[in-house]
Amino acid sequence: MPIIGFDSLCNDRAKIIVSQDKGQTRKHIAHNHSSAKVSHYRVDGVIIKQGNKCDYLLLNNDKRTAYFIELKGSDLVWAAKQIEAAQQILQKDLEAYSKEYRIVASRCKTQEIESAEFKKYRFKWKKKLKYKAECLEENI
Repeated sequence: MPIIGFDSLCNDRAKIIVSQDKGQTRKHIAHNHSSAKVSHYRVDGVIIKQGNKCDYLLLNNDKRTAYFIELKGSDLVWAAKQIEAAQQILQKDLEAYSKEYRIVASRCKTQEIESAEFKKYRFKWKKKLKYKAECLEENI
């Protein structure tokens, strides 16, 4: 189900969906090998104009999976907080969807990954959280 009132950034059965900010190298690449119906949205400044929010939302409408995507410099904790805030705001629109969380950072420092605050998100989101430096590529 598309987010009412907003246009998707991609064709509804796109094979490859890229979340990337203009002029930046970090990106999330989703491969849609099954030709599932997908919707891709810019969240920051479009769907959510104020407050904390992640950068992108990718929906696999056939599998009912929502991917919250944050492209960040290096602050993994802040990235997780932005994803969490966007999820809370969009909760009613995405009730029927399972949630996945993606952080693509310029740098993933070991001390930050192992910090108590980021461990809290890793534990809370268990296998639903993926984070990587520069480029995260996956099949949806």
